[in-house]
Amino acid sequence: MKKTISICLAIYLAIFITVPAFAADTGGYTAESVMSPKFTYIWSISAGLDISSAGKALCAGSVDASSNSYTAELTVSLQKNTSSGWTTIKSWNGSGSGQGLIVENYYYVSKGTYRVCSTAKIYNSAGTLLETQSLYSAEKTY
Repeated sequence: MKKTISICLAIYLAIFITVPAFAADTGGYTAESVMSPKFTYIWSISAGLDISSAGKALCAGSVDASSNSYTAELTVSLQKNTSSGWTTIKSWNGSGSGQGLIVENYYYVSKGTYRVCSTAKIYNSAGTLLETQSLYSAEKTY
């Protein structure tokens, strides 16, 4: 009798303890590529830096406000890593309504490590500042 109960218990465990596994289709995205900060009035903000072999740095930034009725101001700053920390060596500004504001300029750099900081400010139609956010590009060494 004990042998029969043991066999039945083993069969029961083999059938009912097995947990099915399901893989989720992530659409080719990794957790890192879909995670982004969530802001209230800014849909997206970007900062980019590219330095040519001749030292010509392309500094770029963009911002998209969450509404076309908002005014966006964008400052793109080229920063150099010095012994006292990151120092801004050149800045460019742009402003416009709503979405799709891009600021892009070139600047010749000397040897060193650089990054770009994009700082966006969003204002409503009354001129009230709603949100300020900054984003840094990856560092590049020339």
